[in-house]
Amino acid sequence: MFKNKNISLFLLVTVLSVRAFAQPTLLPAKAAVTNYMQMLMITIAGLLVLVIWILTKVLLMVSQQSLHLSKAGRKVLMIFVMVMGSMFTKKGFAQSTAATTDSITKTVSIDFYGGISYNTFWTMSTVILLELLVIFLLVLFIKNIFRSIYPSEKIILEGKLQSDSWIIKTLHTLDNSLPPWRKYGFYITIVVAVFYFLKFEVWHTGMNPTQEYNAEITAAKIKKIANLASANENIDENTAILLDAAGSAKGKILFAKNCTPCHLAEGQGLVGPNLTDDYWIHGGGIKDIFKTIKYGYPDKGMQSWQTIYSPIQIEELSTYIKTLRGTHPANPKEPQGDLYKEVAAIKDSRTKK
Repeated sequence: MFKNKNISLFLLVTVLSVRAFAQPTLLPAKAAVTNYMQMLMITIAGLLVLVIWILTKVLLMVSQQSLHLSKAGRKVLMIFVMVMGSMFTKKGFAQSTAATTDSITKTVSIDFYGGISYNTFWTMSTVILLELLVIFLLVLFIKNIFRSIYPSEKIILEGKLQSDSWIIKTLHTLDNSLPPWRKYGFYITIVVAVFYFLKFEVWHTGMNPTQEYNAEITAAKIKKIANLASANENIDENTAILLDAAGSAKGKILFAKNCTPCHLAEGQGLVGPNLTDDYWIHGGGIKDIFKTIKYGYPDKGMQSWQTIYSPIQIEELSTYIKTLRGTHPANPKEPQGDLYKEVAAIKDSRTKK
């Protein structure tokens, strides 16, 4: 039926081997469920049989080049493989018979390994080990035959024939040790890697990069707030600047609360001078106004507010007073002091919260 007799012999071996695993085994009721361990071991055994077949084909091809095997020789090799398969088959029949006898007589207790019986486990393990042994022998045969076909090249150096060992010896001579700093540095990295793994993956006592980033952002925000608070407390008549609209609005509240009795609600002046014109007694710049509010002029009825208002509040109040210039309220008080010419003021460059 088959033209290739070698393939026919191999199929016969495979059928006999698989038939051994397929024999019905009577096991106790607790092993009647689907046994994945047994399926896995059968699959491994089948794959190893395939590997043996492939290596056998390779061995035949290599042997033809080296020994010019005859057809009879190849048949002998295939018969050897068939005998190995029959050994597996006999072991399978023995396992089946032993399991059947145990289930009938119930005189011998059956142990289980991963869900399969003691006899089945060790029988299949023996089959797999034998297959691995056959694979090892086939690889060894192929390696030796291949070396006989392709012998190692000889090297002629200075008129002398050198073997491969000369190359190995030369390479060994050139194989110098690493510098101590690099070698021990490598050892240190291994130790650090072990502690790193334990710290972050086992003990979980360290922060991962995302946690470190969030912690740094939080710390930066706290530091920024502290810097702003410190900057606000360090404001004086030499560093005061014009604030934005939000700062001016806060200053308006302070003005309405404490300044209207002397300067009226719109800053037109009553006891105190008019704050809406261009004439100022002690200067009309932001720093001048800050100084006047902070220290006051008690001899002229202007008290000091530095014990009542914080530096930032005095700056906010000064900013609002600057916005009153040129508003022209009703019934303004006559000008007092000297004409003040506005100089380009420095706008607020500080970030406020």
